[in-house]
Amino acid sequence: MIDVVIIEDDPMVSMITEKIISSNDKFNVIKTFTSGEGVVEYLIENQIELIILDMYLPDTEGLDILEELREKEIEKDVYVNAIFVTASNSKAHIKKAFQLGVVDYLIKPFEFERLEMGLNRYLAKKSEKSIDKNLLTQEELDNLYHNSHDTKPIRSLPKGISKTTLNKIMEVVMSDTEKEWSSKEVADIIDSSTVTVKKYLDYLSEVGKIKSDIYHGTVGRPEVKYKIIV
Repeated sequence: MIDVVIIEDDPMVSMITEKIISSNDKFNVIKTFTSGEGVVEYLIENQIELIILDMYLPDTEGLDILEELREKEIEKDVYVNAIFVTASNSKAHIKKAFQLGVVDYLIKPFEFERLEMGLNRYLAKKSEKSIDKNLLTQEELDNLYHNSHDTKPIRSLPKGISKTTLNKIMEVVMSDTEKEWSSKEVADIIDSSTVTVKKYLDYLSEVGKIKSDIYHGTVGRPEVKYKIIV
């Protein structure tokens, strides 16, 4: 299992990122940081394999952490892979990040599938390094170049479905993976109408992100409730 550390000062983003990563049994989030204090030392000392890194932190920038990390890695003979998840869409930031060897760079707000793609891109990179030979089997070739998660295109949203609203609703249902949510509960949190929220929840159920169940009470109409699939 690959140990992952998240460096993110927004608790909601950190929680959602952790849930997405934890849904893949090849990864294990072992620690989160909300600032840059002590990060580099921890990563080096514990030989962490992968970090999810924000650019803007209260006391530093993600690029500064990565630069310091690259300098100290040479002394300690370790290497920490990084995926940026950040609101920064600065071309200079992006260029510098890839110069420092990041696996991927995601701009917030990001599609949940896009982070999954980044993780699978890392797995493909890891597999490529582990295969030290000139001839490949079909299975090895498929794992390297035809990873089903990595090559799957992000589904285009149907008419009437907003990415911003969809992400807000996903944030709510992912905030408690054990809870079965009603449309009204979600609507109250995001300050939207129950009818609108139900349309989005039904869409998420249709594409396999959440599951829905019908509950029959003693009086009134049956109620549909939704739960995230983890």
